[in-house]
Amino acid sequence: MSVDILVTGFGPFPHVRINPTTALARQVARRLNASFRAEALVLETSYAGGLPTLRKHLTETRPKAVLMLGLAARARFIRVELFARGRSSRLHVDATGKIPAGSGAGALPARTTANPEGALASLRRQGLHVRLSPSAGRYLCDASYAVSLATAGREGVPVLFVHVPWLRPGPGRKPKGKVAAFRPATPALVAALAEIGAAMARAGR
Repeated sequence: MSVDILVTGFGPFPHVRINPTTALARQVARRLNASFRAEALVLETSYAGGLPTLRKHLTETRPKAVLMLGLAARARFIRVELFARGRSSRLHVDATGKIPAGSGAGALPARTTANPEGALASLRRQGLHVRLSPSAGRYLCDASYAVSLATAGREGVPVLFVHVPWLRPGPGRKPKGKVAAFRPATPALVAALAEIGAAMARAGR
């Protein structure tokens, strides 16, 4: 049965033992389930596992919108990704220690089929630090974005990838003065992402 919106996150990968997008994707999907048929899919951060799983899931469930979340560990703001290029670096291994079979060099960029400016506005309404970004990197985030745009986006399904930095720790976990101001608080981020997802689900109907 088709879902109104699929929300994806990733599992661990080298140097990231707990990926915040695992829980974030599930929280956003739960919030969206109040009004839509929403589903969370946590992908293995691997080329041989995560990408085929995503492709198969998109084909079988045919979501009307796809909101994808990834961690940009060095970022100082949330990035709304405009393009996927499907270019993977052979310098960075995935969660299984493997490198991509090819680099994807020469691939033309695919643009998001969602409304990035609307997403930007939703995040800013929650007081979050955010920018539009022209590149989703050269790792599994960009590769999965390219898969979703090629599989679902070509049929007019709204597809958007949002990169998040490390999230703000919960109350009592760390002195407030030692937490970087750019790190988003989970409640505000979940609220903004759910608003983005709802707009995408309505556009995809």
